[in-house]
Amino acid sequence: MAILEPFALGIGLLLSYVYDYTTSYGYSIVILTIIINVIIFPLTLRQTRSTKRMQDAQSDIKKLQKQHKDNKEELNKAMAAMYKEKGINPLGCILPLLVQMPIWFALFRVLQNPQRFIPDSSNLSNSLSVSTNLKFFNMDLQISPSEVLEWVERIPYLVLILLVVVTALYQTTQIQKKSNKNDNPQAQQMQMIGKVMPIFFGFISWTLPTGLVVYFLTGNIFRIGQQALIVKLDDKETNKKEQKNEENEEKQQKPVQEDSRKNRKKRRRK
Repeated sequence: MAILEPFALGIGLLLSYVYDYTTSYGYSIVILTIIINVIIFPLTLRQTRSTKRMQDAQSDIKKLQKQHKDNKEELNKAMAAMYKEKGINPLGCILPLLVQMPIWFALFRVLQNPQRFIPDSSNLSNSLSVSTNLKFFNMDLQISPSEVLEWVERIPYLVLILLVVVTALYQTTQIQKKSNKNDNPQAQQMQMIGKVMPIFFGFISWTLPTGLVVYFLTGNIFRIGQQALIVKLDDKETNKKEQKNEENEEKQQKPVQEDSRKNRKKRRRK
């Protein structure tokens, strides 16, 4: 696809530049993944906060469902208004995936035909011309796990795919409240997608270049750390706001208590 050519050339150039410092094909892909995830961090931030707000709003959602249980149209309007008020985007978790899809296809093309997209004068191009299978943890990153014939040699590839599935599942459940059952159809649909996508990535990883599977795993681990940091910072901010509100309430109550004491003293004097 011609539309992917600029993406593939850009990734090939960046990959060759990182390789100059790492001299490892695998670690170059890992660092490339981190760079891309840092660039799309604003999308990840919005997705994580939107998902967390969705979980926090479950009590409000249940109230709206009871209030408009006989009128789906009014329920949808009320839900849309609440989502807008609380800054919730039910489809927010899909957006980072859609943004990364051109990058996946471009990286696939680079790994499939590196001599075409990696600069000829680069160290990576020279290394690939000498050895077409640069190993990373005993894995050839240019071939797919399905191309490995010996089952013993497949073990690291299978472990890699398993780690992709496990980290993806953990990532989708990381900020969900396990104790609450979600009755919201939209939220249930998003949770179902969150459970199906890791398994889907496990299946397609079997036929994709292993370098792309390394990209998936690194991205999952990086986003797990991102989500943990975002949730921690948001919880701190929420606690500070709650403390300020409590302090303001106490300040408002003190004058009332002081006035009531003064009135009591006046009554006693009389």
